Parts: sequence; structure tokens; C-alpha cells
Amino acid sequence: MRAAKYYCLYVEFERRGIRLPHALQNSLSVFMSYMRDAVSQIICRLSVEAVVSSSGRCFAVVALVFSLFAPIRAHAAKDKGGTLVFPPFGHSYGIRKAEPKHLFMFFGPRTFFDDPQGLATVRLSVWDDTSTCRDDDEVVVYGVNSGRHQIIYNTSMWTLSIYGKKGDGEGCFFYPKGIAADASGNVYVADSGNNRVVRLFNPKSRLRWVSAFDGSAHGVRLMGPSRIALDEDGIVYVNDTGNRRIVSFDSSGNVLKVFSLSCGPATALAIADSRHFWSFFSNERILFYADSGGGRLVRSSIDGTVLGTASLPQGYTACYGAVDFYHNYWVTDRNRHCVLKFDRELRLLDIFGSFGRGDHEFDAPSGITIYKRFGQVFIAERTGAQYYWIGTDCKSASLDTSLSAGRCALSFDATEYSFASLFTVTDGDTAFFLRRRRVRPGGCRIAVDKACLNLPAKALTLRLEPTYSSYTYSVWDFTLPFTSPVTAESHRDGK
Repeated sequence: MRAAKYYCLYVEFERRGIRLPHALQNSLSVFMSYMRDAVSQIICRLSVEAVVSSSGRCFAVVALVFSLFAPIRAHAAKDKGGTLVFPPFGHSYGIRKAEPKHLFMFFGPRTFFDDPQGLATVRLSVWDDTSTCRDDDEVVVYGVNSGRHQIIYNTSMWTLSIYGKKGDGEGCFFYPKGIAADASGNVYVADSGNNRVVRLFNPKSRLRWVSAFDGSAHGVRLMGPSRIALDEDGIVYVNDTGNRRIVSFDSSGNVLKVFSLSCGPATALAIADSRHFWSFFSNERILFYADSGGGRLVRSSIDGTVLGTASLPQGYTACYGAVDFYHNYWVTDRNRHCVLKFDRELRLLDIFGSFGRGDHEFDAPSGITIYKRFGQVFIAERTGAQYYWIGTDCKSASLDTSLSAGRCALSFDATEYSFASLFTVTDGDTAFFLRRRRVRPGGCRIAVDKACLNLPAKALTLRLEPTYSSYTYSVWDFTLPFTSPVTAESHRDGK
């Protein structure tokens, strides 16, 4: 109904010659191109009797909505695996990108994507139905639409809402940037242009204003806060960009700690807190951020003690950051249109994506957020957002047959904690030499029985499966042909 309504509204705008803002006009043009294709399909499908009858008009609306989504489903490519993978069709119905046309279907001309920034995702406690686990992957995602001074978020799995407008009072923002949230419904926004942090509350489906604070009551006035993180104690960590420091607050806005940064303002702020229910490690609280213009990553304690640093590859800069279940640190790079993945010790695991609008491509990615339980990843970009699941990939694999005592050494480089298996298939029979061994990301070396070389098969298969939900459908098989010794780069066969 809403899509049909906005279709008619746009047609009326065109008929009257009403000129709209450039950004909105572009969004509408894309949407209308999409709608006209859908309407053409409907006209071809409907009979004259169905069109003129009352029931026919109802059917036309239903067909219109179905036709809108049908092309999206058709473009849901089958994913063969990797560091990030597409969700299965049964989970997302093929919808893995939020584009201007989708936003227009919900809001019409009320808003459009304008400089998307930070993202945050949680599963609200009040959403949890303890009688079933079928809804456990249903999360709320908050997205900062900075150029429109607002937050866009889902109030259910089927509806969206907007909070905020331009200004400096209650319910207002001025070019907000980062956002953080918890399962209790607390939401914190780095209201950069107003030099403050805004606290909101979501009791179930609608954001409400709580307060705003800037540290001035404690002699620590914020200047252009741009990134924000939240730990399990409810402590808010804020990147105070203009003052080159990180400030922590309690939920009431009282200043707890301040630590200065010697290498410029921070970005890509994220925290790994092992007290989170969905955390693989224990007794670990780490603050991650980037400094030196986004070119250096820092791993620190929550009081600011630097525990380690690492430089990004030449030419790459960090924008936003997020932490997953295994405390891997993910950062976006708007200039190189990609996502970089590091382990908790800041070792580079993978660089994912490139510029474009196709599969595994981004256009100036900014905010990133991860639901740790299932490895659901949301990434904002110039005109929308993308949705992935964490998968696994293998950069190289080899088998060293030069060892004595009847052993071989299997070496491979995975991008994620994975289950590894080594096997051969001969005349339909499978012989395993390694079965679902849990391995860490990065370089891995495992001793296996040399008897694997004495079978009739011409090659061994190394299988890697992610440990997240994606393991149920995303598997990578790597063929290791028999040579002497077997040390060649693996050949990838996605299944």
C-alpha cells in the first residue's frame, strides 16, 4: 500500500513540475525506474476484469509489493564462501542491501540516505521469546543518517522508524557520527556538531530522549565527539576528536577517566569485553582504536595503557571499527572501499571488498556493527548498507611430506576460527585424516598421518567451515594435489 501510495505521489510531482532537492531527486529517480519495471510486469500479468474489480485492485496492490521484491530475490547470488558471506535466502529472502529505493518505500519523500555514519546492533531483551529459539537472530539495527541529523532503526523485523531532526535541543542532532547500544535498550549517540553525547532509550520499539551531556560539569568539555563504545558496566567511551583524547562516562554523564592521545585524534573506536555473554574469551577488556590519521591501530587497556600497535597496509586508513565474538577487530576504509580484519593481537587476517556496486563490493563504507552470537555483520556505505554473515577463507595451504616418523605437516592460513578437516574420496568412500579440528585464524600447522599419501586418490581435500551460523551452508574445499613434497598453493573449490 505504502509503495503504491509513493508511486502515485511521485507521478503527481512529475505532472506538476515540482522540483525536489538533488539528493532526494536521485533517490526518487532510482526508485521510479524500479517501480515502472514492476508496474509493467503487473500490467502484463493482470486481466482487464481483475483490474476494474474491487478484488482486482486489492490483488494489484499485493502483486505490486511482490513484484517490488521479486527482482531483489532474483539477484540473491549463491555465495561460495569467504571472510564475509551472504546470508542464506531462507533467512533474508535475498535482501542483503539497503538502497535508496528501499528507504523510499518506507518513508517516501520524508528522508533519504545522506552521509550514513555509525551503526549499532543488539538483540533487545524485551524482544526475547524464551519459549522458542526461532527468533534469536532478530536484532534491532540503529543507523546514523548524519546529513539528515537523524537515526534510522527498525521497530520490528518489518518496520522502520526515524528519530531526530536538525537542531541542538531535545530530540535533535547536528551531524551525529558514532552510535552504541545495549540489550537493555540504552542508546548513546556522538552528537558531533553539538559537541555532546545524547542518551536515548528504546523500551521496545520507539526511541525516547533521556539526556545529553558534554563533560563541562566536570571540566572536560567535549569537542566534536565522533566515535563511541559501550562496555558491560554501561560505561561510555567517547573519542573526543577536537581534544585528541578518549573520555569515559557513566550512564549519567559523570566523567570517569580521561586519557590523551599522542598521535592525533582517534577513530574506529571499539571495545572487546569478555563479560559480554557472547564472548569467546574470559578476563579480557580491550579498547581498540586507530590514530595517526587512521593509519595506526592501537590495542589498549580500558584506562589507556597501550598494549600494542600495528600499522595498516600502506595507503589504508581506518574509519569505523567493530569487535566480534572472538575479539577480532574489523575496520572500514572509506577511501579504499573495503573492510580490513585483524585478530585480537592486531595481526592482519584479510582485506575484504573493493569499489563497486556488485557482490563483495562497497562504495565508501563507514559504520560497521556485528551481532556477536551469530556473526551477523552490517556495514553502512555512501547510499545505504549491506548485510553479511561472518564466514571463513583460506589464503594458502600446503602439505610438507619431508617429515620423518610417518608424519606430514599440513599448513594453511585461515581468516577466521574454523573447523578443519583433511580427507580423500575414492570410489565414493571417504577417508578422514583430520576431522573438524578447531583452528585459530592466521598461520596454522598440524601434523597428520603420512598414510594419506598411500591411497589411490590423486589429491587431498582440506575443508574449512566457519564456527558461526554460516557453517550450515558455507564451506570451502581446498584441493591439495599430490606432489613431492606437496607444498603448492591451494586451489579453491567453493561448495
